[in-house]
Amino acid sequence: MNHSTLTPLHRRLVEQLVYFDEQRTPFLDLHFAGKPAERQKASQWLDLYVSTVESLLQETAGNTTSDLPKVVIGSQVTLHYVEDGYEEQLTICFPEQTDPDAGRISFLSPLGRQLLMQAVDDTLRLEMPMGTTEVIVRAVRFVDW
Repeated sequence: MNHSTLTPLHRRLVEQLVYFDEQRTPFLDLHFAGKPAERQKASQWLDLYVSTVESLLQETAGNTTSDLPKVVIGSQVTLHYVEDGYEEQLTICFPEQTDPDAGRISFLSPLGRQLLMQAVDDTLRLEMPMGTTEVIVRAVRFVDW
């Protein structure tokens, strides 16, 4: 695969695959040290994420749009809160890029984990600190970082 001809979206997705292939153990050591059960669950979750990204690379080959069918790291998610009609945009990022004031949440956060790999038009019951709330994923688009 010639990386120089990849769109920014595809370049970032390939970078994520390489990162999780090469840095999986150090990543798990950093974020799940001393928590063997959580580490095992996170490792299985990463397997599913890698598989999702590989599928997205194939599904979006040739696309020049930034729209995505599923939430991945580096995507901006538009959520519609069913109860009050409020809409919110959140960007899913790596932990070191988190900035809640700018709407950037880690994919490892409780909310980030619930959103990652969800599809456009999915209805979710999000577990939040204030309770459960129902949202619809209205749009997902790639935002380069």
